[in-house]
Amino acid sequence: MLFAHVIMGLAVIVMSVIILINSKKKSKFVRHISLAVAVVSWIEIIPSAILYLLFYPATKTLIKAGAWPWAHSVIMETKEHWGLLVPVIATVAAWLVLTGKIKDSRKWWMLLIALVALIGIFGRLVKVGALAQ
Repeated sequence: MLFAHVIMGLAVIVMSVIILINSKKKSKFVRHISLAVAVVSWIEIIPSAILYLLFYPATKTLIKAGAWPWAHSVIMETKEHWGLLVPVIATVAAWLVLTGKIKDSRKWWMLLIALVALIGIFGRLVKVGALAQ
């Protein structure tokens, strides 16, 4: 589940970058890939929920027992809540593309890329915090 979660997050970033690069062109490809980003971002909730339900209690205990107990209170909580915004932002961006407002969608794609990248960085910081001595 962790690998699926990470791979889907990376896919959202890569596909969003592809959309930004190709957004000047009026191609059906951009429409299809924007829809794919929205779908992947919603599907990504499944491995996220499984990780949260099955592994979160042990993970939380491990993080709080590490050298950076604040990593859970600050970084993990922020990451979890920001993650809920990802499918909404991806859907808005895709909707703008599908309705022909590609120029307006560019800011949403940039926001999505920044948010997903920050969530990934935060995930890594939490892991480092849990393993720190």
